[in-house]
Amino acid sequence: MWFDKLNIPGRKKPLKIYHRIVFFFILALTVVLTLSFLMVFFFSQQIILNESQSTMIRFNNYVINTLDENMPTLLSLPADARLEFISDKLYPYVKDNSLIAYQLKDNQGNSYQSSEILTDLLVAENLAEYDFDLFEFSFDDDNDQMIAVNSLRYNQIEYYYLGSYYVLEDGDIIYLQIIKNLNDSYVFMTILFVLMVSISILGLIAIILLGIYGTKQTLKPLIEISETAKNITENNLNIRIEETGNKDELDQLIVSLNQMIKKLESAFNNQKRFVSDASHELRIPLTVIQGYIDILSDWGKNDPQLRDESIEAIRDEIKGMNKMVEDLLLITRIENNYFGDDFVVLDISLLLEKIIYQCQMIDPDHEYLMESCDHAFVRGNEGLLIQAIRGLLDNSRKYTPVGGTISLSCRVCNKKINEITVTDSGCGIPSSELEKIKERFYRINSDRSRATGGSGLGLSIIDSIINVHRGKLVITSELGLGTKASIFLNKN
Repeated sequence: MWFDKLNIPGRKKPLKIYHRIVFFFILALTVVLTLSFLMVFFFSQQIILNESQSTMIRFNNYVINTLDENMPTLLSLPADARLEFISDKLYPYVKDNSLIAYQLKDNQGNSYQSSEILTDLLVAENLAEYDFDLFEFSFDDDNDQMIAVNSLRYNQIEYYYLGSYYVLEDGDIIYLQIIKNLNDSYVFMTILFVLMVSISILGLIAIILLGIYGTKQTLKPLIEISETAKNITENNLNIRIEETGNKDELDQLIVSLNQMIKKLESAFNNQKRFVSDASHELRIPLTVIQGYIDILSDWGKNDPQLRDESIEAIRDEIKGMNKMVEDLLLITRIENNYFGDDFVVLDISLLLEKIIYQCQMIDPDHEYLMESCDHAFVRGNEGLLIQAIRGLLDNSRKYTPVGGTISLSCRVCNKKINEITVTDSGCGIPSSELEKIKERFYRINSDRSRATGGSGLGLSIIDSIINVHRGKLVITSELGLGTKASIFLNKN
C-alpha cells in the first residue's frame, strides 16, 4: 500500500497492519474534524455577524418608530431641541446595548452624539476610503428599500455602519448614523476558535489512543492466528485456534483456518499411513520376486521347468504391483478432482441395465437380478460411476458361492436423494470389520484376498468415487447371510 512508500527516516520494514489502520482512520478523522471545525466556525461567525447587523437594523427601526410616534411633539419643538428630545427617547434602548453608538443631525447644522468616539470616527477622512453612501436609506410611508449594513475599520477595530435619513412633516430632515463595535463579537469568536481547536486536539488524542487500543484488541485474534501458525508443524497438526465467540468475520476466518488445519492433519495422517501401508504391501511381492531370483540363480539354470515357473511367478507379482500402483494413481486423481470437468446429467437406470446385462453375459456362475429400476437422474462422471457399481458387483461375485444371487436396484428416495443398492447372498462380513473395510490396503482375510486377486484398494477407490460425487457409501452385512452395499447420491 501507499503507506509503505512513505519515506520515513530509519524505517526499513513496512508498517504493521494495525499501524496502517490507525494511521488511515486518524488521517480520515483529522480531515473530518478539520472540515467540521471550519464549517462550525464559519457558520458561527456568520450567525454572530448577522445578529450584529440585525441589532443595528432593529435599532434603526426603533428610531424610525420613535419619530413616528412622537411626530406631533417634535413639530411643536424648536429645531435645536428636537435632537435632544429624540435622544432622551432612545436612551432606554441604548443603555442596554452599550456597543451601539449613534449620531443625529439635521439640515440646520444641529447634531447629537451618543459617544465621543463618533467625533473621530465619523469624519470625512475616515469614511472617504469606503465606497458607500453615508445616508443611503430614506424612510417614508412608501419606502420599500432593503436595508444593508456596511463595515469599516478604525484603530484596528472593526465597526458596522448604517446611515439613513428621515424627512419630517414640516420639511426638516433628520440624519441618523449608527455604529456598532464588533470587538465583543471577535473576542467571542477568538474564544470559540481556541475552544474548538483545544477540543479538536483533545478529541484527536483520544481518538489516537482509543484507535490504537481498539485496533489492537480487534486484531488480537489475527496476532494469535499468526503465533499459532508459527507453532504448527507436521508433528503437531492437532493444534487449533480458539474462536473469539463474536461470530464475526474473524471468527469465520478462524473456523476456515481450523478446517484447513484439520484437512492438513488428515492429509498428513493419510500420507503417513499410505507410505507405511504401501511399503508393507510392496515388501511382500518384492520379497517373493527376490526369492524366485535367488532360486533361479541357484537351481534354475539347469532346470527349465523351475525356470519357467519362477518367471511366471515373477510376472504375476509384477502385474499385481502394477495394478496396485494404477489403483493408487486413480485414488489420487479422484481425490484431486481430476475428473471434475466431465460431470454431466445421467440416468442411473440406463447405466444399471447396461451393467447387469454385461454381468449376466460374462458370469454365468451367478444369478443377477434387477429388483427395481426407477428413472433416477444425477450429475456425475459416467465412467467413474460405472467403475464404482462394477466394483461392488465384482466384490459380490468374488465372495458369493457359485449359484448364488446378486441383486441390483435403483430407487428415488425423495426429491433430493437417489439410492443404488447391490445385494448378494455371499459369506458376509463380520460386524467388527465393517468400519475398516473402506480403508486403503485393509483386508479382512489376507490369504482369501490374495486368492481372489484383491489388493485392499477396491472399496477405497469406490468410496473415493462416491465422495467426489458428494454421495455416501453404506455397507451392511451379516455372516453367512450376505452383504448389502448402498450408494446414496444427490440429484444435483
